[in-house]
Amino acid sequence: MHDQDLSDVWTPKLVRERLIAAVRWARYHAGPTGPAQVRALYPTYVPSLDDFAEEGWGFRENADDSELEPPPPRKRYKPKEVSAMIAALYWPGKYAVPGHPTSARILNLWLRCKVHKLNFDKAIERKGEMSRASAYRFRDRALTAIATGLHRDGVPL
Repeated sequence: MHDQDLSDVWTPKLVRERLIAAVRWARYHAGPTGPAQVRALYPTYVPSLDDFAEEGWGFRENADDSELEPPPPRKRYKPKEVSAMIAALYWPGKYAVPGHPTSARILNLWLRCKVHKLNFDKAIERKGEMSRASAYRFRDRALTAIATGLHRDGVPL
């Protein structure tokens, strides 16, 4: 039907995937913002077997009788990937807010729900501003505005 190569075109779906990845990265790697707590200054204390023996605590036990395994390692990102994710965090403010402020607010709510694994439909219902269908239209309008702006500015994929 169409013989155009669309592999280098920003689409709302691609923008959505990049935004979700960027917000998840910011949530898990950047940490919370605001005043630091005192505990942030000290490393986490994990007692060794010698500490258990010295204190007379006995041997370390697990509730499910399985062996203690270290947590899986975090995914490491290259500096170029980190820069791309930081830039993606600014896309809603640069491309969606000027022309579509309501769409940008709904997009941010949708992203928050997606990253924190909350139900977007219930969040919209709690807000009471609009119907579910309207909320999805506003979200899609914001994603389209971002994709159009990225394509217009020549931002590489």
